[in-house]
Amino acid sequence: MSATLLLTVNVQGLGPERAESNGAPLFGRFAHGGYTGRVGLARLLDALRDLRVHATFFWPAAEAWAMPALLERCLAEGHEVAAHGHDFEDHMALDAAREEALLEEAHAILTRLCGAAPTGFRAPTGTLSAQTLPILSRLGYRYDSSFVDDDAPYPLAEDGGGAMVELPWSEGLADATHFRRRLTQDRAEMMLNEELDALLPVAGYACLTLHPRADLGLARAARLPVLRRLLERATGLGAMPRRCCDLIEPP
Repeated sequence: MSATLLLTVNVQGLGPERAESNGAPLFGRFAHGGYTGRVGLARLLDALRDLRVHATFFWPAAEAWAMPALLERCLAEGHEVAAHGHDFEDHMALDAAREEALLEEAHAILTRLCGAAPTGFRAPTGTLSAQTLPILSRLGYRYDSSFVDDDAPYPLAEDGGGAMVELPWSEGLADATHFRRRLTQDRAEMMLNEELDALLPVAGYACLTLHPRADLGLARAARLPVLRRLLERATGLGAMPRRCCDLIEPP
């Protein structure tokens, strides 16, 4: 096998709801994120264990504080823990001092909880400021996975990232893209398959992104078979499921 399928998970619990509701009580439709800690993340970990594959889990610091047992399980089962911001903040909307403080605090929290510093980052809302990459580089990050501007990895030196590498993700290979549009499960799977079939032969690289939420993700029991079939399809195309850190050369 020469191609790579990055297997990534955005651990988004109630962060998106907190950002939208500004601290209001999280009832009714705001319960989707609560599914992550109650059911979704554990079920997804069970599925990856049964499939004998490992993934990179992008953890917001606030979710790591809220779900320490699930964070510990990620580490114990061989998954990579990478950074996903502090609590679903939009980096483009932050002033310089606030952004730097949040990145440093989130980095310190994950380092303390995991016993080792994270080396990868994905922006919680998919947006970065002009200073995000230089800050991440200073903190020792090896890669970012926030952009959708290429089919394959590329260096970030010209963007202020020093020796960092970009591992781009694909909107077409994110479960949230399709379930957010309220597509039927069959239709969502068809579009995921089409993206996978197109990317792997062209780039030898693809990034599958999952969410353990109730509304947007594949972690519901009826949807999990889609994950198994996607991984089987990738294997048939000559791609090995891998963690992000597996693509980065040691310093």
